[in-house]
Amino acid sequence: MASNGEQKPDPETDRYNYSRTALARLVLSSELQELADRAIAEVPTANDSWSQPGERVSAVLELVQQAQEALTRAVIYERTRHTSWELIGEALGGITRQSAEQRYREALQEWKDAQQEPYYEPVGPGGIRGSRLHPAAMEPTATGRRLDAWTHQHVTSRPTTYADEHPVTGHLPSLSTAEEMVQVLDAIQYAQAHDAGPTFRAAMHERKAALLDRIATEDGKPEAAVQAQESRMLAARLREEAASG
Repeated sequence: MASNGEQKPDPETDRYNYSRTALARLVLSSELQELADRAIAEVPTANDSWSQPGERVSAVLELVQQAQEALTRAVIYERTRHTSWELIGEALGGITRQSAEQRYREALQEWKDAQQEPYYEPVGPGGIRGSRLHPAAMEPTATGRRLDAWTHQHVTSRPTTYADEHPVTGHLPSLSTAEEMVQVLDAIQYAQAHDAGPTFRAAMHERKAALLDRIATEDGKPEAAVQAQESRMLAARLREEAASG
């Protein structure tokens, strides 16, 4: 539940308030935070006397595997920033561009596909849709608040970070009008292809209308204002459809 009177964001639409680069960074930060927590948990020795032989090796192996996941997320983030495969290959220890791209091509494509289709198809009649998109990207506002609080609690060795009210969310890449419009149009296309409910479709058309109004004002394009009105009328019909049941 949102605190301080703040309305909890809709998990179906929250991600459209963020650039895809910002979403990728939140996912990376979330993976690093989880990795750090799990690593910290392995520092105490109090339970060593009754741990099973090899248990510490297994625990650290899991950390290595999670670090590999964080590395994959770092590569995805760098690619959303348009970092070249050549530079990524150098950062990975001097491997070639082709090797770097081949190693992470599948993960990068899955990230892009999940942006378009955030759920897996349900299995069997009445099946539940599993989330395909990383939880941090699915609910970025809640994730950002959690990571800001975690950073204040744990990153105390850097005074500038500790004094920053929003050490994670305050420095995410901003969402441009053009990028937001691309995301909204992608969402509308996805909604049409997957017969999404009228409430979600209405929200997307309302967002599209607001963006078109902004374009009409900022870029001096009166035709965008006409398109905005059309989107607003469509959203109103969808709201009526949702209300009627």
